[in-house]
Amino acid sequence: MNNCGYVLVTGATGFVGRHLCPELIGAGYRVKAVYIGREAPSGWPAGIEWIRTEGIGPHTDWKVALEGGVSHVVHLAAMAHNIGPRNQIADSTYDEVNHQGSARLARAVAQTPSVRRFFFMSSIGAVTNFTEQPVCEHTDCFPCTAYGRSKLAAEKAIKQILFQTHADWCIFRTPLLHGPRNPGNMARLLKLLDLGLPLPLGSIKNRRTFLFVGNLIDAIKIALEHPAAARETFCVSDSEVLSTTELLKRLGQASGRGARLFPCPMVGLRIVGRLGTWFHLTTGRSIGVDHQTIQKLCGSLVVDNSYFRQVCQWKPPFSAEEGLRMTARSIR
Repeated sequence: MNNCGYVLVTGATGFVGRHLCPELIGAGYRVKAVYIGREAPSGWPAGIEWIRTEGIGPHTDWKVALEGGVSHVVHLAAMAHNIGPRNQIADSTYDEVNHQGSARLARAVAQTPSVRRFFFMSSIGAVTNFTEQPVCEHTDCFPCTAYGRSKLAAEKAIKQILFQTHADWCIFRTPLLHGPRNPGNMARLLKLLDLGLPLPLGSIKNRRTFLFVGNLIDAIKIALEHPAAARETFCVSDSEVLSTTELLKRLGQASGRGARLFPCPMVGLRIVGRLGTWFHLTTGRSIGVDHQTIQKLCGSLVVDNSYFRQVCQWKPPFSAEEGLRMTARSIR
């Protein structure tokens, strides 16, 4: 890898950033890591230069962050989607941070001669959240959430702004991420298994792909330098396809607790989801499931990673089994 310039990483203190920055240092890069807060984070590897910003949006000043020989920008920072029924984030906030904030950074990159490549972390939500057909780079985009729409708008803005400039770009669309120190959906599933109660999830026939953070980090490092990644949008995922039932069984095995599952008709699961949403909205407390949770557990979303594997000669270094095992152990 080329280690002549700096890599500017936004969202460095987030889930992906915490894994990526040490890997970049280990690969010989110098890293400028953007943070929001009063004091720079501590306990990180030597070699990271911390850059403070007030926030990510349409008015962020990137001049200081990009000066000093930044050759690559990795834009991870985003307003994450909120899946709960309460305290919903306004659509305008998603657009301001994810779309307009990304466009602002792309304009700054276009004015910084040293930057060679802008990497943008998008989401498969920019295409869809559920579909029975595998999703690839040529799938028509019909995002069904404000988060997905803001990511798609950001993709379009980055391409337009950097068109015919010195800097090229690479965009990843990824499914549900998991890995060590991830407090997200995998942790919620493990908590359900920890209850030790029989769960009515033993006959779900959906098909889903996920992405282990170790595979993502490996793919990002390739995308930063590979000539074939220039001005491309890739769907990146693990290669294995799992049903929710199979996922729970593997998580149970990885955690050492097992999974007590029994079959339940889909109509019953949907009723439970609606009751969970009603209870949460009425009392402010969650029973652990709502209608969106049931939709995620039962819906299909297969991401086809074959194009990235082909053009960049990428092979995920971790199998789904290995990734789930590391995720389960870390959450424990």
